[in-house]
Amino acid sequence: MSDAPELESAVPHLATLLGELIGSVLGEESIPILDGRRPVSPMGISHLIVHDVAADFYLAVEVRASVDLVSDLAAKLLGVPDPAPDDMLDVIAELGNIAAGNVKTLLCTNGRLSLPASALLTHLADDPLGTVRAAADLLDHVLELVVMPLTRVDVTVTAARWPGAPMTNVIQLANLN
Repeated sequence: MSDAPELESAVPHLATLLGELIGSVLGEESIPILDGRRPVSPMGISHLIVHDVAADFYLAVEVRASVDLVSDLAAKLLGVPDPAPDDMLDVIAELGNIAAGNVKTLLCTNGRLSLPASALLTHLADDPLGTVRAAADLLDHVLELVVMPLTRVDVTVTAARWPGAPMTNVIQLANLN
């Protein structure tokens, strides 16, 4: 999955993957969004890196949702009426981890997956050229799965935390402000 046309051809599979994630993990029904609607700010983001070792390419995978949706999901999943920001970060990180694991299986022949980095943000930088996304309407909010090709090894990759690696590097979400 090293070029934009290949990645673009995966969009229907990403939409299916997102719908299955919502149904199986969250126990909710969703409707695919085809009109380009995006999550509103502030939003919760989970960011992971997939490295296809065999083909030596990298993809960034993000799950994005409004803070209101993340709060609603955290309340439901954790059984608390008013989840703390750390609880919200845990929930969006876990959703990202599940989604990225499925993206890795879908798009990589021999991949490894970074640990999730999550954040609550008010602004996103522009996504790289070739980015693809799938979105679903969930509880009257947008939940988005975003896959971005990383064309060079930069801070986005080098700052990622990988399972089994020392926890000495600082988490940076390079494409986020």
